[in-house]
Amino acid sequence: MAKILNDVEIKRLIGTSIIDGDSESIRPNSYVLRLGSEGEFLNAEKSFELGQSKRGIRIPPGNSVAVTSIEKIDFRQETVEKIFPGCALHALITPTTDLSREGIIAPATQIDAGYFGTPNWTINNTSANERRFLYRERLFRLTILKLEKDEVPLKYYEGDYQGQTGYVRSQRKGAPIGIRECEWENSLVEGGPEALLENLLKSGYPWHLLGQQLKHVGDQLKIVTDEYAFIDDSLVSLRVKVDNLSRNYSDLNQSIPEKISSSLNIQAVSLQNRWLLATGSMLLAWSGLAVTVFSNQNAQGFLKANGPWIGLIMILFGTFVTIVTTRKGRDK
Repeated sequence: MAKILNDVEIKRLIGTSIIDGDSESIRPNSYVLRLGSEGEFLNAEKSFELGQSKRGIRIPPGNSVAVTSIEKIDFRQETVEKIFPGCALHALITPTTDLSREGIIAPATQIDAGYFGTPNWTINNTSANERRFLYRERLFRLTILKLEKDEVPLKYYEGDYQGQTGYVRSQRKGAPIGIRECEWENSLVEGGPEALLENLLKSGYPWHLLGQQLKHVGDQLKIVTDEYAFIDDSLVSLRVKVDNLSRNYSDLNQSIPEKISSSLNIQAVSLQNRWLLATGSMLLAWSGLAVTVFSNQNAQGFLKANGPWIGLIMILFGTFVTIVTTRKGRDK
């Protein structure tokens, strides 16, 4: 049964079956291909080359780009036999999850046993925003399958792309010349706006120019509509966040007076308790002093002789105790 290669086995392929590979791209059960230097913007039929003056590509919404990898793949029988005797290699190319999260669609493709060359594939920007990718950025996951002896194909790959490196345009044979227009089936509804526009584009000068302008306006209107939908969704999300923030702020305003009132009540009760304790202590001290004086004749004589001074001292002492108690209450 075919087996998916792990990181140890993939490392053996660097420099042999994965030419110009990088060990930093090895994952537990895959290798991540890096964006190559050559490709083509399919919507504009414009080729590009990165690595010199250009550091990356920008893909507008709704556009498709054909890209390549830095790595070249060598799954030829004589190469694989040196690493895995009696076996063959087959691989799947799929986009990383980062791309799908950004609205980039890249159909999965595969590399047949026996293939030698640079992988080419296409990515499509289905999001409402421009996407940018740097040269040598890791973008596509290469999952390699090892085919055992009973799974090795009878005939290895010998297609149109064998041995070709860099970006290679489609080698599909087009339709033969001479097929009449009425023999083609399409999605246009007779009498519909798309059909009318198509007929206008096929008309001679100057009507085809008008058709081209209408088509351009229609494309721009679609982009504006998509952007408006994105802005509307963003405003709805922002409105929800503002409502939640206002609700939390309202709850906070309602709780502040309650907290202040509770704190004042606690401080008042504490102050009241301190005054009661101080007053009780002073009354108890006065009572003890009165009992002592009136039960002893010598104490009575001393009190009569020095009454004014003793009264003044007691007044000062009481004032001192009051001041100390008040300051402690303020400090708390």
